[in-house]
Amino acid sequence: AAAAPQPFLEELAVLTDHDLIQGLRLRGAARPPDDDILCGIELGLAHDTLLRFRSGDETDPTFWLALASPENRRRLAQLQRGETSLPHGGTIHGAIEVDRPNIFRLYEQNIGLVTPLIADQLIEALELYPESWIEAAIEEAVSYNRRNWRYIQRILERWATGGRGDETNQRGQGPSQAADRDKHLHGKYAWLFRHRE
Repeated sequence: AAAAPQPFLEELAVLTDHDLIQGLRLRGAARPPDDDILCGIELGLAHDTLLRFRSGDETDPTFWLALASPENRRRLAQLQRGETSLPHGGTIHGAIEVDRPNIFRLYEQNIGLVTPLIADQLIEALELYPESWIEAAIEEAVSYNRRNWRYIQRILERWATGGRGDETNQRGQGPSQAADRDKHLHGKYAWLFRHRE
């Protein structure tokens, strides 16, 4: 007899799973459990062991997860073509869009293995800088054959304090207002401004 199909799970069900949250709290992690779960999902995507896709419209999407097995890849392709429904009778409403490769995958494809330490640094960078900056910094590091996180981090810090080249006006009169604001919020002396808010 064939094995039962592996279900696609709603990401929200994973994020709110009582046993998983309790297990992470017992571990004594410094971060809230949902941060650890999200980090684990991102790492699973980065290592190509998880699939994530969304359904519904942009205003109210539903995110789904599955193990990245050959069977689930085939089933996801069938879902996209409308040839099948979810295992166990679940339904998906609206178009299905597979998440594009994220920063973790981009890093692994161009720089190296995403270790737990690198994952934490990438997550921190995503909180500080636009995702497009991180992608561009990785590209710049690769173009100079400087494939390490420290170099990428220096590029991001330089852009945060001095603005990116594409953010200066055409006459080269310096960074735009947005880049100048970023310099104060994320630069060397950002702590001074944060304490005044």
